[in-house]
Amino acid sequence: MVGYRWTEGKPTAAGWYWFRGLAHEADPFIVQVDEVGQFQWPDGGFQEVTLAKGEWAGPIQPPEE
Repeated sequence: MVGYRWTEGKPTAAGWYWFRGLAHEADPFIVQVDEVGQFQWPDGGFQEVTLAKGEWAGPIQPPEE
């Protein structure tokens, strides 16, 4: 099992990541960062990773068999 740590370092590769806002105003959630550096908020809006203010953990690895 992989351990994840929260960091303000932004993802630089496509993949699935945990995200939480800096104010911890909501529960952390999982987002998919695409090849051009964007992700989709739970409400459907898109944003560039570089503009998101929060902490990241990942990329999330697939489970082992």
